[in-house]
Amino acid sequence: MRSLFGLGEAVHTTEALAEAVEFAVDETSIDPAVFGIAAYAGGGVGSGRAPRIDRATAMQVPAVKRARDLVCASSGALRLRLRRVADGAYDNGSWSLFAQPERSVPRSVTMTRLFEDLLFEGIAWWDVTETGYHTYPTYVQRLAPHRVNVTDGRVYVDGIERRDAARSLIRFDSPNDPLLVAGARAIRTCLNLDQAAALLADGIPPTEYFTPAEGMDPATTDAEIVGMLDQYIDSRRKRKVGYIPAALDYHTGQGFTPEQLQLADARQHAVLEIARVAGVDPEELGVSTTSRTYSSDWSRRKSFLDFTLGGYLTAVSDRLRMTDVTPGGYEPEIDLDGFLRSDPLARYTAYKAGREAGALTPEEVREAEGKQPIEVAAAPNNVTALPANREDQTA
Repeated sequence: MRSLFGLGEAVHTTEALAEAVEFAVDETSIDPAVFGIAAYAGGGVGSGRAPRIDRATAMQVPAVKRARDLVCASSGALRLRLRRVADGAYDNGSWSLFAQPERSVPRSVTMTRLFEDLLFEGIAWWDVTETGYHTYPTYVQRLAPHRVNVTDGRVYVDGIERRDAARSLIRFDSPNDPLLVAGARAIRTCLNLDQAAALLADGIPPTEYFTPAEGMDPATTDAEIVGMLDQYIDSRRKRKVGYIPAALDYHTGQGFTPEQLQLADARQHAVLEIARVAGVDPEELGVSTTSRTYSSDWSRRKSFLDFTLGGYLTAVSDRLRMTDVTPGGYEPEIDLDGFLRSDPLARYTAYKAGREAGALTPEEVREAEGKQPIEVAAAPNNVTALPANREDQTA
C-alpha cells in the first residue's frame, strides 16, 4: 500500500505508534561522541565502563549546571582566613594569598574555579607567581587541570617540564571521584534523552490521517498525495466543514501525550542519578523524591554543608595548612558563619547565651555581626564623607 505521508513507506496507525514509542540511534540522528564512543558498531552504549565526558558537554545538562553552581559557587563565596594559633587573632594583612590569591581576580572567582576543578576533574593546580619576604606564596595563578601532566614523578606544564614543581606549584586533590568520570554515564543518559525528546517532538504522529478506501488507490505518486493533503488543509483553513472523497477513509488519533514527547519519567530519573553522583539533594535539582521538609533554612544549609561541601572544604583547608603554603603557628580557616547565618532573633539568643556562659565578649559579638568595635564606632569623625560630585574628586 502506498503511503499518504510520503516516500513510499507503509501507513502506520496512530494507535500502533502510541503503543511503542521508539527512538532510532544512528550516526545521522545523534553523533556517537555524545555517548563517548567513536561509532555505534562493536558494542552497546550501556556495556562496559563509560568513558570520561568533557566539561563543556556536561555543562549543557541543566542538572549538572545547577549542581556545579550549588557546590562550587557556595564554596567559593566563603571567606578564607588565616588565624594565629598563639592568640587566635586573624591576620590576612601579610598574606594576600588568603585575601586575594590571584592578582586582578576577585577572591570568590578564584576559589569558585578551584572547587569547580575539584568537582569535575578531581584535581586542581595553582601556579605560584609571587612570594613574600617570608618566602611563602602570596599570589598564584590557576592552571586548568588539562595543562598539567604528571609522568613518572615529573611534572609538565603545557608540555614543558617544571623542575621546581615542588616549590612553584600547589596541587589540590578532591576526596571524591571526579564528576566527569563517575557521572559520565548519567550525564550522557541525560543528553541522550534530551536528543530523543527533540526528535520525538519533530516526528509527532498525525492527529488525523487518510487511508485509501477498500479497493481504491486514489493516488499513484507521492506528489499527488501531497497535493491532496494541501487541498484538504487549505479547505479546512477557509471553512469549518470539510469534504472527504469516497476514495478515502478519514481517521483521527490523539498522537503522543506531552509526557511521551518529553520522556518525563526517564529524564527525571536521569536527573536523580546526577544528583546522587554530585552529592546534592535531588530536591535542589527539581526532582521530588520524598515529602521530607527541613525545619528551617539553617538546618537545610547545615545538612548541605555536612554531606556535600564538607569534604571539599576540608580538602582545601588541609592543603593550605601544609608547610609549603603556611608556616607553623598559623592555621587556615574557612569562615562558615555567613553560610550558616540564622535569623536575627536566633543569633541574638545565641549571643546572649554565649555571653552569660562567658564564651563570648561584646567585641566578639560585634565582630560576628560585622560591626566595628564600640570605641571605634563612637569616635567622632571616624567616617570620611564622600565628594559630592566628580569635580570635587579631582580638586
